[in-house]
Amino acid sequence: MKILQPSWVHHDDKPIFSIDVHPGGEKFATGGQGNDSGRVVIWNLVPVIDEEAERDKNVPRILCQMDNHLACVNCVRWSGSGTMLASCGDDKLIMIWKRSAGGGSSFGAGKTAEHWRCAATLRGHAGDVLDLAWSPQDKYIASCSVDNTVIIWDAKDFPTILRVMKGHTGLVKGVTWDPVGKFVASQSDDKTLKLWKTSDFSLFKTITEPFEECGGTTHILRLSWSPDGQYLVSAHAMNGGGPTAQIIERDGWKCDKDFVGHRKAVTCVRFHNSILKRTVPNGNKSQQYCCLAVGARDKSLSVWLTALQRPLVVVHDLFDDSILDLSWSHNGYILLTCSGDGHVACLQFSSDELGTPLSEEDKNNLYQRMYGKDITLDINAQSDKDMIIENAELLNISQNKIVPPTLIPQQSPTPVLKTSNTANDTSIKTVQKTTTTSAVTSTIIPTSQEQTQRPILKQIETKTSDGKRRITPMFIPLNDTVTTPLSSNEFSSSSASKSEIIKVETISDDPPQPTTIPKTNGTDLIPSHSSKLEDKTGKLDNRLKKMTLAPAQVDSIPEGDSSESAAKSSISQQNLRQITQPPPASGKANPLPGVQTRGVGDYRIQIANNSIKSGYGALCRIVGNLLSVPRADKKVWETVIGSPVVSVAVSRKNVLLCSLDGGIRFLDIGTGSPLLPVISLTSPVVLSCFSANCKLGAVLTENSTLRIWDLVDLSIYLSANCADIMGTSFASLFHVTDQGIPFIVLANGSSYSYSKKLESWIIANSADPITRHGLISTKAGAPIRNVKTFPLATIQSFSTSSPLKARSFVENSNNGWQNSAMLAFVENQIKIAEMINSQNEMKHWYLMLGFQLGQYGDESKIRQVLDGLMGSSFNMLENGHEPDSKIAGISKLVLAGEILDQLKAHPQWQRIYMEYNDQLKMCQKQPSAALNPTPPPSSEEVSKSNGSA
Repeated sequence: MKILQPSWVHHDDKPIFSIDVHPGGEKFATGGQGNDSGRVVIWNLVPVIDEEAERDKNVPRILCQMDNHLACVNCVRWSGSGTMLASCGDDKLIMIWKRSAGGGSSFGAGKTAEHWRCAATLRGHAGDVLDLAWSPQDKYIASCSVDNTVIIWDAKDFPTILRVMKGHTGLVKGVTWDPVGKFVASQSDDKTLKLWKTSDFSLFKTITEPFEECGGTTHILRLSWSPDGQYLVSAHAMNGGGPTAQIIERDGWKCDKDFVGHRKAVTCVRFHNSILKRTVPNGNKSQQYCCLAVGARDKSLSVWLTALQRPLVVVHDLFDDSILDLSWSHNGYILLTCSGDGHVACLQFSSDELGTPLSEEDKNNLYQRMYGKDITLDINAQSDKDMIIENAELLNISQNKIVPPTLIPQQSPTPVLKTSNTANDTSIKTVQKTTTTSAVTSTIIPTSQEQTQRPILKQIETKTSDGKRRITPMFIPLNDTVTTPLSSNEFSSSSASKSEIIKVETISDDPPQPTTIPKTNGTDLIPSHSSKLEDKTGKLDNRLKKMTLAPAQVDSIPEGDSSESAAKSSISQQNLRQITQPPPASGKANPLPGVQTRGVGDYRIQIANNSIKSGYGALCRIVGNLLSVPRADKKVWETVIGSPVVSVAVSRKNVLLCSLDGGIRFLDIGTGSPLLPVISLTSPVVLSCFSANCKLGAVLTENSTLRIWDLVDLSIYLSANCADIMGTSFASLFHVTDQGIPFIVLANGSSYSYSKKLESWIIANSADPITRHGLISTKAGAPIRNVKTFPLATIQSFSTSSPLKARSFVENSNNGWQNSAMLAFVENQIKIAEMINSQNEMKHWYLMLGFQLGQYGDESKIRQVLDGLMGSSFNMLENGHEPDSKIAGISKLVLAGEILDQLKAHPQWQRIYMEYNDQLKMCQKQPSAALNPTPPPSSEEVSKSNGSA
């Protein structure tokens, strides 16, 4: 054995608290105090063990120095693959380092041979982070802190926190993984060592006996697990008043053995990375064992073999201060150690002293014999195998990666037919009814679809009689796999089939002709689902009808009475080319400025306030135009209103005009005839809209009065007041579903829906921390803008409040509330979807409920939910319970099946899954007579029956 102490390995005479050798064996990392910050240094190991390399000036000693930590670094650990280095410190942070190409420079170290960058910063602890440990296969990383917690991080998705494990009542100073993958062990100042199951990271066992006599404390308590998984050795234990390193056997977790001899408390232990073997002296048998190094506050180091009763090596007074960390090289014969005095030492062993490491094949064979599994298996699969899979159906499912359900399933992109530039090609494969949005909103398209789905852009060129060219652009939106966002204007205008998809297939050999489709610069041009549209036969709707018009006639202004020619010219046929954007909502009713144009399908409604002067006052002129009429003058009706129009909405059947005097007019869009007499409200309207099926018309007034009318029965459908929810804000978005359910989004980001059944407002979105945490965690706040299919998700995506920050929910160490908060959020989402009769969303949130219960639920809650949907096995067909009853039109059995599908991916719930799955199959096989049993005969029928007998 050789002992080397390279004097050039130091942190400028500052303490070095941690050391770790790279899996490749060519370098090592140290962590500790820098000049004015925490310091991590990556060193070249070659000049440490080779004198010639040490003398060679061309061989770099420092490979990289990182001074990013704001306070002292307490631990550095390489990942098993060697591609990442984790460091933690007194700044409460964990930094994940990855190597970049080329060399680099660092603060105070000049040019370095390697460049390592901080790839992720993990924030979650509320105090100093003292120790780190990578899991087998580098899937997770565990950290412990003086905030009494252990956090499990997802190493495949930094900075995701998988679990915050609480239970210690003192500072947690050491953490290590079971190499078999079943447990995580942690040691704390509270004189306990705790074992946590990796299947669900719940507490498995607390060991206290070896630590009851411990007095005082140490800076760290680095414990270690033997590579065969049979022994866990702790730091700072006591036996008979003397300090020991306690051996905890896996078999029964017995604590009757320990390593003794150190005069002061043991601070760190570290097992050799490999299982060793050698031939027994005076025999031919091969002996397998493990090797362990122990460091203590008495400045001494000891090396032990589990096959020997006494230590292999004891080195006294190796440093001038406590030994704080140990690390074995992966070739098995180099041991590095560091001290609080700022120095490191290297111990070199030979194969004769330590033995020969087992090969990976022999190691895996040993694991197969001891545990019935291969060490190379994924840690999740290993931890799940703590339980025997009792149902063959679940064997493959339990190995699959568990992913949360998504509201819109990812579909393979629909191929889009490329449009040829030749004049003879006019094939159109897909047309989606949509609108262009303002710059405030944006369409979210997955990357895979971005590359394959492109809008079809086409233009039609026409030459006029005077030789000028006229270019008419035609935009054909993306196919039905893309969700189109809705702007605020789309809610307050007609909702006619905003998210409907129509399939149009036409094959024509005729050259393209000029079309009357205007350029969609606004957001109110909402193509209608025309009755003339026949998808199956491939006919075009009126929007795509080819028309041959003389170009000079398109721009002509209809002749009018000479006395009113100036007024009438303000409403020009030229204005039909462009849909006018309604002014932004302000909570106040203001007359529409200039000439406003609203459109749906082929209809264009033009509104011009104060366009006609009369002896009784200014009049507002309303003109209805139909683009498909084969003449230059598109006007089909005209009317006037005696008060300025402040809000207008159009549908495929009707026009809703709201004036400043509080008047409300419903007109037929084809004739301009009134549908109802003029209705008057106490204040003018600020927002108005139609339902998508055109059967309901709704208004919201300046004094928060809400009215919805049934335009089929010509009656009031809903009358309510929303002053309670307005507060100091005002409505910015307004929408009514086909079922007559109103949605209001306020300028402060809150959104509400009204329940006619409850006669109350329901909160859809607010600044409540539970709601905000739920939206960001389930990505429900993502901009899904399909109000017809996903009304709740669409409304919740509109929020002008401060952006949600995922990190804000993990900066607090008290993360135990998140599971309860998520469950409360999901269950509330289910009730909202049920109340607004949104079947797609309710089914999704039941899936999310199953996901949450499978990941974080307990048995009592799972049974409560399933019993609520299916009934318990004892009263399933009693007390009038109908197992096939529905919620919002969806069978309860279907919803129960969705939850069971989520549970079956978790082996810990396999028995509950099998129990309720059998019950579900029994319910589905019940005949209708059993599900709806005939009521017992009445006493009168019984008496008649007895009399006839």
